[in-house]
Amino acid sequence: MRYILILFFTFLQLLAFDVNFKNFSSDFVQKVHSNKSSLEYKGNFIITQNKAFWNYTYPISKQIYINKHEITIIEPQLEQVIFTKIQNLPNLQQIFKQAKKISQDTYEATYENIQYKIKLKNDTLTNISYKDELQNTIIIEFFNQKFNQNIKENIFIPKIPNHYDIVR
Repeated sequence: MRYILILFFTFLQLLAFDVNFKNFSSDFVQKVHSNKSSLEYKGNFIITQNKAFWNYTYPISKQIYINKHEITIIEPQLEQVIFTKIQNLPNLQQIFKQAKKISQDTYEATYENIQYKIKLKNDTLTNISYKDELQNTIIIEFFNQKFNQNIKENIFIPKIPNHYDIVR
């Protein structure tokens, strides 16, 4: 799950850099298919050039805050907060430069031996799909995309209840 999130954030940062917007928000559905089961996650997010707030709403509530290389994950059902760091952020410009157009609205890019398909419609990101290292098929679909909205900076500040356990 963490790898999916980081790569997803990476691609969104990449697209944000390329089209030069201040912020991007969207609802999403993330589907993970293995040979024996399927999982579906839903939520919404907002990203800027160096910050992100992810709000997972289904199947469980979870909030993820990314500030440059630091990640804070709040898990209400477990009453815990996880603090971690992204050690190696990929070179976003290089990944995008390597993306090849394979059809009118579809691009492919490879990072760490994983091939990603990026689909656009009317120059708007609609989905990203790939197979992870366990051969799960991951599809992330985007809905209600918005660019350059007026946002309050405090949306990127984690709201941590005092009684939650801290995991570092």
